[in-house]
Amino acid sequence: MFESFKQWFEARDQESQLFEHPNSLNLHIALAALLYHVISADGLEDNNEKQEFKIIMAKELQLSEQQIMLLYHYVKNLKSDLESDLLTVDMYLKKNPNLRMAFMAKLNQLIGVDGVDSEELKIYYETWKVIFPDLVKQLRDK
Repeated sequence: MFESFKQWFEARDQESQLFEHPNSLNLHIALAALLYHVISADGLEDNNEKQEFKIIMAKELQLSEQQIMLLYHYVKNLKSDLESDLLTVDMYLKKNPNLRMAFMAKLNQLIGVDGVDSEELKIYYETWKVIFPDLVKQLRDK
């Protein structure tokens, strides 16, 4: 399955609208995994959240619905931890504040689908701390 993802991403010749490194398989899987953390945070896989996941993946990665669902099932079974996924995404976003903001907008887009619960809020705050460490430092120094 991993090889099929690699072929899809290598075959793409369009730029990703969110990321500077559109052919980075690890980054795309980490983005999908982070979004899946939000979907699964409340222990339910809501159809509205799954639909929003599809919309985000289609827009940002230009994948077909079949590819998106394969990616969805891949990250669902991946069992990756939030911290590792955040560090992977941050590695690509840290030098570009506009991309960091765009990423947070995508996270907000998914979280807002069915209202915010405490687990989703926890994911948001953890993401914010990793994506914006300079702001966290400024707040701690005050």
